[in-house]
Amino acid sequence: MAIEVYKKTNYSIQLPTKKHGAAIHALVGKSPPLDLNSTYHYLLQSHYFAKTSAVAFYEKELVAFISGFISPLDKKNLFIWQVAIAEQYRGQGLGGRMVDFILANNRQVEFLETTVTRENISSRRMFEKISHQLEANLTKSGG
Repeated sequence: MAIEVYKKTNYSIQLPTKKHGAAIHALVGKSPPLDLNSTYHYLLQSHYFAKTSAVAFYEKELVAFISGFISPLDKKNLFIWQVAIAEQYRGQGLGGRMVDFILANNRQVEFLETTVTRENISSRRMFEKISHQLEANLTKSGG
């Protein structure tokens, strides 16, 4: 059974739906250096990959989005594609709570995979913190 809403303090985390596509597009557009895709892309992602993604609201404002998908090569591997958190909500552990939410909806997942640029220190720290909390090994490859 999928968890639909996680409420803690004034944040609520839930599965995205098609109706969130435009708001996700706007958030990612304000989150450089993320690559901005079309609104249609985020609509499709929120529909077909909802179970492996999450949106977070502060009160009624969409303030964060994480997209991911189960690897077609290995059903135990979750690839986290984009993490967008509005600037004023960063550094509060929201990204980690959203990843926890996604993992709770995908119990078969044993591995997380992502790509993070060398310059993206905040994402690197978030994934380091997640690996520590999960008592998991963190393997880095490439630059």
